[in-house]
Amino acid sequence: MIACFYRSFVLLLIVSFLFSSSYGHKQSSIYSIIFSEDDQRRTETKDDDDQYTSESKYDRASYQHEQAELANIYAPNRTYISMHDDRIHPSNFTYFTFKNRGTYRFILISLRGDADLYISTSHKHVSYDNYDFSSCTCGIDEILIDPYVKRPIYIGIYGYSQYQVSHYRLLVELVDATIPLDDLHDDPTTADQDTTQKNQKTSRVTSESRDDEQHLLWNILVWILNVLFEVLT
Repeated sequence: MIACFYRSFVLLLIVSFLFSSSYGHKQSSIYSIIFSEDDQRRTETKDDDDQYTSESKYDRASYQHEQAELANIYAPNRTYISMHDDRIHPSNFTYFTFKNRGTYRFILISLRGDADLYISTSHKHVSYDNYDFSSCTCGIDEILIDPYVKRPIYIGIYGYSQYQVSHYRLLVELVDATIPLDDLHDDPTTADQDTTQKNQKTSRVTSESRDDEQHLLWNILVWILNVLFEVLT
């Protein structure tokens, strides 16, 4: 009887020990899962905060850079011969033609949405497949055209497809009005002017020579009359 009671007591102790060990393990596992999830949330929140902070800094830096560029563009010492404000629908082009000689800077400011700038010397309807110069940024686009670029030049403004309507301002800045001498000789307008001036000079010389001949003949006639008058008298 005592032996049976002793065995039952020992068995009860073993079962209690196993049960307490299993419960402690489960509780520690639950605690570890909860703590690990909390740590993961804190890490993800910190990463999101860092990303938001970096994006905010980038946006602020981009905004300050754009404001500095605008201040430089609208400086009083710069000379603009043209300013055109308009809007354009997505995936469409607006075209312009420019014939002036010299050095010019074309500046495209996207007031709303995003517009891109393309220039060609041979394609009247310039596109993103046929162009010689381009500027396709998300901010201010600029292209400098020197006096050696063939005229006329063809300008295309493209509306970016991700915006329903893009509002833009196109500025044409006169950088240098100097025209190379070679271009003056090759310029048809200048050649026509030179030909006209030469023709005018030739006509003036011919007219002057005719006047001299008439004056000489008149002097000879007067001399003959004087001689006849002396002989008769």
